[in-house]
Amino acid sequence: MFSLIIGGTLLILSANAAAGEVVAHTRLFQIKLGSSRLIYSPGINDIALAVNNPQDYPVLIQGKAWQEDKKTPAPFIVTPPVSRLEGHQQSRLRVIKAGEFAQDRETLSWLCVAGIPPKNTDVWAQDERERAPSSAVIMNLEVSARQCIKLLVRPPTLSTTTLEAAGNLAWYKDGKTLVAQNSSPLYVHLASMSIGGLAVPEVTYIPPYSSRTFPVSKEAKGPIKWVVITDEGGRSRAYQSLPELAARPQG
Repeated sequence: MFSLIIGGTLLILSANAAAGEVVAHTRLFQIKLGSSRLIYSPGINDIALAVNNPQDYPVLIQGKAWQEDKKTPAPFIVTPPVSRLEGHQQSRLRVIKAGEFAQDRETLSWLCVAGIPPKNTDVWAQDERERAPSSAVIMNLEVSARQCIKLLVRPPTLSTTTLEAAGNLAWYKDGKTLVAQNSSPLYVHLASMSIGGLAVPEVTYIPPYSSRTFPVSKEAKGPIKWVVITDEGGRSRAYQSLPELAARPQG
């Protein structure tokens, strides 16, 4: 999951710059993470995550952990909180579990890591200004990209596996709505799904002991097929539920 934050700066280097050259620069401050999820199984409290800078120039990286709503801070420590990463180099973030979590079900949090542009006053932001003509106006468009991955905490009391939870999903259709019921203590992360051979767009995850609704056409009918994301970040085999076997959740 990515998000972009765009900021622009205008630097006038000469009183006569209005008549001079306009130098425009656009830079994307993006990072690449080594995994799409970190899973804290029993006994695991500290996981290292690889962070890569694919650009030719340095970038500041900043990681923060959030609860499922992506608004409330989650009880994890990300270290270092801010660091500089040179172009085409790799570093690591340590993500340390530092709080109490539910014991009867899996907990989902998010780790969001952003690539941050330098400030105009930073020493490593001087190069473009020094290379520009003295009569130039420099227009910098800097795009900060943030990538979020899942943090999943599993208590020691759980014995259900991700694939077992996926295979036990129950489905029913109500008009233009397809409902998936998850009766397991784990999150089920859908990679794709279809009904009657028609793909259902915008698939997402289904929380423990909860249901999720998906909009479909009223005429859609036939077998429901779904594929989930595995613990390793890959795709599972396809599961199928025939309409006559699709179970309506209780309550």
